[in-house]
Amino acid sequence: MRARLFALLLTLIALVVVSLLTPLATNYATNAQRQVYIDRLQDTNRFALLLRDGAGSSELSGLRDEIDRYYQVYGIPTVVLDAHRQVLVSSAAVDIDDATVSDRIDTALSGRSTEEMAIWPWQHHPLVVAVPFLAGEGAGVAGVVVTVSPTGELRTRVGTVWLVLAALSLGAIALFVAVADALATWILRPVKNLDAAAHAIISGDLESRAPDATGPPELRRLARSFNEMAATVSGALDQQRAFVAEASHQMRNPLTALLLRVGNLADVVADEHAGTMPNPAKAEYDEAVREGQRLQRVLEELLALARAERHLGAVRRVDVGRVLDERLSAWRVRADLRGQLLVRSGVASADAVVDPESLSRALDELLDNASRYAGDDGVIVAAVRAGAGSPGVVRLTISDDGDGLPMTELDKVAGRFWRSPSHANVPGTGLGLSIVTSLLQTFGARLEVTTGPQGGLAVTCVLPAPAVAPTPPPEEPQSSKDGAPEPSIQGLTER
Repeated sequence: MRARLFALLLTLIALVVVSLLTPLATNYATNAQRQVYIDRLQDTNRFALLLRDGAGSSELSGLRDEIDRYYQVYGIPTVVLDAHRQVLVSSAAVDIDDATVSDRIDTALSGRSTEEMAIWPWQHHPLVVAVPFLAGEGAGVAGVVVTVSPTGELRTRVGTVWLVLAALSLGAIALFVAVADALATWILRPVKNLDAAAHAIISGDLESRAPDATGPPELRRLARSFNEMAATVSGALDQQRAFVAEASHQMRNPLTALLLRVGNLADVVADEHAGTMPNPAKAEYDEAVREGQRLQRVLEELLALARAERHLGAVRRVDVGRVLDERLSAWRVRADLRGQLLVRSGVASADAVVDPESLSRALDELLDNASRYAGDDGVIVAAVRAGAGSPGVVRLTISDDGDGLPMTELDKVAGRFWRSPSHANVPGTGLGLSIVTSLLQTFGARLEVTTGPQGGLAVTCVLPAPAVAPTPPPEEPQSSKDGAPEPSIQGLTER
């Protein structure tokens, strides 16, 4: 928009400058030509008057002295022709057959005055003035006096003035460009501020607002309206998140108490149906306990999601490789219990601008998902990629070798409470990747879900890299079991 507005202002300025300077340049050239023409016409008339009594030898002799001195002083040749275009006398050679000279001679011999010639800097023909003289009082045209003036000096003078005017016009345009740039900046500064505020809100900073004290009145009103809208939306979101957090927190304690009371009934249910087969009360009891535990997990996940959306941690430069290694060390115990292999791949370290607490919580969610969906004896690969393949970002990927998901379901996995029908028998709430997405958005990162190279899913945290970040050399893969080499694999996801 700024470029279009600037181009419009510059075009208008250029048109104004051209419309003003073009007539000025044309008028100067026309006046200079007219002044030279009038001067040459006066000189030629003076020569013609010397022949007013006829073109006898005495008159021609006196005229020859005049035109010779004229040529010596001014370098302008003069030629006198009779009515039959025969040269009577001349001060220098003149090509009377030249088209311009010939037309002027014919006009003068017909008894008509020659008109002013237009000579522009790019034209190289001379200024020809032809004046007829009479054979006597009442007689017809006896001949014509022709002066052929070089126009090099005139064209140089006009061209020089034109160059000065062009330079002045360029200077004026340059000045107007600076004015137009300042004007466009002033007009569009509120729009730029609005765009920056909107981008900040999209990135998760709901407290961002656009300045409304500068710019045109219409844009100031627009900025105030935008700020009011942002405040309304932010307040609604805060109320929603607070409700989810408070509802989850308030329901967690009664649910825990209910599960404890239901647990106390286990022995009663077993005693009342001892020795009888089947035991329908025991089956209903077990199902109630499972549903209560599932509801408890949902409340815990909702509370975690609300906290993730409201969390605003300190964003700083962090070695994400070190953070990943710390989380892998904590999860190896669970992996060993299930016979799973945790593999560390990619570069040993890479700096990114993140909130380390949010990143650690996101990694916990991703490793938990990978562990659940990889199954016993599965392989989980954690990789860090940075450098030429990922300009401006650091890619932290967790992948598993589970069953994976169809391509048509990959864009749904980050939705809240969404679960694939093929994983209905796997414990979960469908909130894991929603929590990860909310955590990443707090520091401007994003989540990508793809099919992993191991056949399962790959979840990648795309983290913003510092402005200048060194690319660490890759290190040899490490394994958590028996020193087995790790494959160079990226990926993971939650279902």
